[in-house]
Amino acid sequence: MYVLGIDGGQTSTKCILLTLEGHTLGTGNGGGLLHLAAESGVTRLRSSLQEAIKAAFEAASLPVQPVCAIGLGLTGVENAESPEAELARAVVRELVPAERIWIENDGVAALLGAHLGAAGAVVISGTGSILVGLRQDGRLVRIGGWGWLVGDEGSAVWFGMAAARAVFHALDGIGAPTALTTLLRMHFGVDDVRSLKRLLYAADFGARGFAALAPLVGRAAAEADDVAQSILAEGASALAQAAQALYKAMDFAEQPLPLALIGGAWEHVPGLRQSFEKALGQLSVQLRAPALAPIYGAALGAIRASGADWRYAAQNMQRR
Repeated sequence: MYVLGIDGGQTSTKCILLTLEGHTLGTGNGGGLLHLAAESGVTRLRSSLQEAIKAAFEAASLPVQPVCAIGLGLTGVENAESPEAELARAVVRELVPAERIWIENDGVAALLGAHLGAAGAVVISGTGSILVGLRQDGRLVRIGGWGWLVGDEGSAVWFGMAAARAVFHALDGIGAPTALTTLLRMHFGVDDVRSLKRLLYAADFGARGFAALAPLVGRAAAEADDVAQSILAEGASALAQAAQALYKAMDFAEQPLPLALIGGAWEHVPGLRQSFEKALGQLSVQLRAPALAPIYGAALGAIRASGADWRYAAQNMQRR
């Protein structure tokens, strides 16, 4: 029997088909997700899952068929008992029959992959941002993850929105001139900064559109632009403050706290990691690479739900 691991974020949905022993058979990608409470949220979930699942089976030269278990780490799912989780279970059951379904917030799946069930924490800065930790007593701790409309400080969306805001403030004379103005004009291929408003408010722009602007902040900061450097420092500081709150809630007896950085912003926003480490100060953490990517964390959740030896499967995943 096979298992599926699914990592559904705002930018893309990834699916992996594996054996119960943790050997990869095929992978596939689908579109990004909306919050399930949003208009078209369920429709987007269904189409993105279907696309990713079909591609994973095709990559394995197999038809879509029932599996032993499915593990899903999805943005917008608060926890396994939330209404969003129930909606997602119903949708995935329509697409692939499964004996067991493990579903959690995408941060929990990332945490399981990063530390393989051991106590530790992750700081996720992708399209959105969230921090999740597993205490030594087995309890989960979560900081942030409130969505790009009201939170997600230090995420790619946050950096992109801050960049656009800085450009308009410079235009109005209430903010300093910034190289971000030229970079945004080049990004959109426009001459008039005022025309950016129409593009930013287009129905299909949204979180992913703002997230695509985030690397421009790192680029301008690297070129000594004061405004961009201020934005970078503010975002890194927000993530560090969240990490400090997480550390306190973790009540970690053994020092230091294992901490993995996950998400595209760490890679695509130059200088973010360095600024974050500086903002952490003397906080007793040990930054380490995640043992496995979030999609494998979702797969481990599925294998664990099936009753199979998920630790043995994790060893095979690490040997891939």
